[in-house]
Amino acid sequence: MDAYSTQPGLVAIVVGGSVAHGLARPDSDVDFFFVVGDVETERVTFSDREVADYEGGYADVKLVTPGFIAEVAERGSEPARWAFRDAFPVWSRGDAIDTALAAAAAYPEAERDQKLWDFVAHAAIAAWYLGEAQKREDLYLPQYAATHLVLYAGRAVLAYNRMLFPFHKWFMTELERAPERPAGMLGLARGLLRAPTTAAAAQLVSDVQDFTGIHPTMAENAASFMRRTEWSWRTGGAPFDES
Repeated sequence: MDAYSTQPGLVAIVVGGSVAHGLARPDSDVDFFFVVGDVETERVTFSDREVADYEGGYADVKLVTPGFIAEVAERGSEPARWAFRDAFPVWSRGDAIDTALAAAAAYPEAERDQKLWDFVAHAAIAAWYLGEAQKREDLYLPQYAATHLVLYAGRAVLAYNRMLFPFHKWFMTELERAPERPAGMLGLARGLLRAPTTAAAAQLVSDVQDFTGIHPTMAENAASFMRRTEWSWRTGGAPFDES
């Protein structure tokens, strides 16, 4: 990275991705954030295969500004925050970057209680969809319902533990790391993904409701789904399942 550190306008070089999160394999790429001056450019990412000294390795670089990092800290989605969790600078002009990274990676405590409630409600709606799929002999809907049931049940557990949602690639890995979760949840979730059944769906919903202490009525579930998913376009921002 020495060749890049001399580039004008560069504020910091930050390591992120699987290396920072402790999830890297021997052949993993190395993710970097290049923090540049607060001037947005059309170029937001590039790859460099010349810097890696192992087979298949390369640097995956994302260009961000200090203003972007501050925006993540203020209103970023959980995946946007998780991207900065564990990230560390390998070069910087001054030490302000450390404070900025910590703020961007902070769990959004103000959103927790409402999101936790809505995740539980959405899990129940996903289980309902699974029942509807069986009535209709629909091939698509069971897969959608099972995947979203596991997603929302898992996100409820992550929220309970104040853990950021890492987006889908590392979701199950983070769920495995959760210090508290319903007994047998991981096996139940994997079984549901392999063979969606209404019995397994009902069990997972019941387990998560009991674990969180949240037991919405079906009317409340429907209202949550309408507000957060069907009508999410009214408030903008990230879709609820990726927020």
